[in-house]
Amino acid sequence: MSIKFPLFIIFFLCSFFSISAQELPYLSDIAVPDSITVKSYPLLRTEFYDLSVISNSSLDSLVLELKGKELIKRATKDENKFDVAKFYLTLDNARGSDYDILDYILEYTRANKLDDNYEAALLQKAIALYYDERIEEALAVAEEAYDFSNKTQNISNKWVLKNLIGTLQVDYGNVSTGLKNLKEVASIYVTGEVQTIHPYNTDSYNRDVLASVRYSIAKTYFEIDSLDKADDYIEKVKEYADTGENTEYHDTYLGLKAGILIKQKKYLEGLDVTNQYISNDYEKRDGELSHSFAMQGIAYEGLNIKEKATTSFITSDSLFVAAGSDYYFDELKHTFDYLLNHYKNEGNTNKQIEYLNKMIAYEESLGSIKESVSNGVVSMYTIPELTSEKELLIHKLEKEKSTSNAGVIIFLILSCIGVFVAIFQYRKRLIYKKRFDNLKVALEKRIKNEVSSPINTTSTSEATIKSSPPQLKSTQTDKIKAGLKTFEDTLMFTEENITLKSLALQVGTNSTYLSKYINDEKSENFSVYINDLRINHVLKLLYSSEKIRTYTVSALAKEVGFSNSKSFSNHFKRITGLSVTYFVKNLEDIKEPSAKEKDDNVIDFLERINKTG
Repeated sequence: MSIKFPLFIIFFLCSFFSISAQELPYLSDIAVPDSITVKSYPLLRTEFYDLSVISNSSLDSLVLELKGKELIKRATKDENKFDVAKFYLTLDNARGSDYDILDYILEYTRANKLDDNYEAALLQKAIALYYDERIEEALAVAEEAYDFSNKTQNISNKWVLKNLIGTLQVDYGNVSTGLKNLKEVASIYVTGEVQTIHPYNTDSYNRDVLASVRYSIAKTYFEIDSLDKADDYIEKVKEYADTGENTEYHDTYLGLKAGILIKQKKYLEGLDVTNQYISNDYEKRDGELSHSFAMQGIAYEGLNIKEKATTSFITSDSLFVAAGSDYYFDELKHTFDYLLNHYKNEGNTNKQIEYLNKMIAYEESLGSIKESVSNGVVSMYTIPELTSEKELLIHKLEKEKSTSNAGVIIFLILSCIGVFVAIFQYRKRLIYKKRFDNLKVALEKRIKNEVSSPINTTSTSEATIKSSPPQLKSTQTDKIKAGLKTFEDTLMFTEENITLKSLALQVGTNSTYLSKYINDEKSENFSVYINDLRINHVLKLLYSSEKIRTYTVSALAKEVGFSNSKSFSNHFKRITGLSVTYFVKNLEDIKEPSAKEKDDNVIDFLERINKTG
């Protein structure tokens, strides 16, 4: 079941008074062309704002940057600080919020007593924190902005902030206060008062905002099991969806309506709506589908159709895993509990242990697990109880193995299995050994050759740049190429928390052009590019230094910039086909080479090694 939260409405509301922030140090270092500098200030200002409201997919970000740069230079020269702040706010909004830049804007507007722009920057930061799931921080910043709106007497801003604060309060656990704020927001949209508060909004836009707020209220009531109230509000959302003004709300309606019906134990109706939601054409994330299949399983369970319930719960679990195992929702507890009992009835000890582990992980992430089972009894799970049950199962499994009285047939079957496993493991070891030997030879050859003939890492880029799309100018590609060369040569990729934006700023371009350059010239996305550099570097470190081989996997990951060992291990295996520990263990007899490191780029021959391995 989809529980979408259309916070984009707040972004649209913000656009009527906020334009995000920056200052001179964050401007593009590309020279402004004469075609821009010759224009008058009023004309250039109008063109700049007209360009800023174009959707990101159609926006020419470089033109916006250069026009903004010229405007800021002129406004700074004329000491027009208000315009300086607005221009930087607009540029930051087009680029996407960056906390360092936002903090700079807040400092600039506060120091220059630019109250309206300071308030706009606070809201922009609150929204950025919300999307990063830093709810407590987002709420504090939004409340500061709300208090500031009382000072500026900006009624429009005040109601936008009340909407955001209500949403954040619900997410933070202060449900009653959050609902009160959201209802107050909804109330102004059903009266003529909204035209006074937001005089520049169209009627169509106001109806869209009202539907968004009503959905948020319905979703909140659903989560606290006030189902009649949730149903009242979601039906109002359907009324809006039926007008055809925004058809996406029909999908939103189906997802929540299905959950309400199933919670109300109207299983047949709930199944019908759930199936409509799952089968319609709107794109859905794995987490949303996982929720819907869990609700479907609950409905089948309520109808005592056990086989279909089991299938639905298994599908829900697999989608939960595909979503990254971090999309938690209440019905997931029911899913794990049902599947645990299902495998108990089947006598499948391994599966029972698997779902006990998942329940423990859920407990550790979200607190005590409660579930209303079919007979109406509320079952409580705690980590000690779950762990105790798991240990009993493991003990039972070990005891069954140790006391087995299997006959000759079972013995022969097990022997055959053992032979097959041994053959498989032997072939696996041969494959790993071949991969390691090929990798070792390649590394040794690379290190020896580096002394007299270092590898030219830019040849591929040069060949590709010749056919690069016309909108990426050669001066810009040269700058990006040179910047990335310095970035690679100085091993700056070993720093943690490198982002596309931070690297773009360092290279002297914007995120759009840098991303396009890396995709076109490196034939990989930004994340793969950074992680490949790190793995190549650690391969040479491990080969060349006995001391480095004594590091733990976590220490190795940190050494080359990974934030956690799991991500490091996954990328190491992807590139080499080997685990970190296997590679290090097989390097134990290699002494440190005398050659100096000059280049860490070994992706080209690693790809060849993996293919032959």
